[in-house]
Amino acid sequence: MRNFEVLFSSERECVWEALRQTCKDSTLSAVEAQLYYKHLRAVCIQLMLIGIAKNCSMDASSDAHLFVMMHLKERNLSDIDEISWGYNGAFGSARGDGVREMVLHFADSLTAGKMQPETIEQFYDEFYGILRIFFEDFKCVKLVPLR
Repeated sequence: MRNFEVLFSSERECVWEALRQTCKDSTLSAVEAQLYYKHLRAVCIQLMLIGIAKNCSMDASSDAHLFVMMHLKERNLSDIDEISWGYNGAFGSARGDGVREMVLHFADSLTAGKMQPETIEQFYDEFYGILRIFFEDFKCVKLVPLR
């Protein structure tokens, strides 16, 4: 639970802001900070749920989705849950690389598709790095459904 809460910390926002500054992409820099953070939280949540789905039972995956939805609702963050469904759809609709589709959805949602190609590649690498961490984490942990 503590690791999940890190997504909502000011320290995490500082890391994401540093990433944005590193990209030197004027269209991304023009995006309101809180909207940028909400999208990155939604991406991380979806990547975590993908990691659970790929490494755990269907029941555990369903429970994780329910937990996330309730957790966000209890904290008046349902907008992040709604945003995350766009990333879920992007990943699920991909014939090939679902993470690539998530990055393109991120670029379209925040910059109307005007994000620089280098920035897209930077976020592609970042998203895959996050997914790798979740895959490793969930190989070491046994999640079981609440039923």
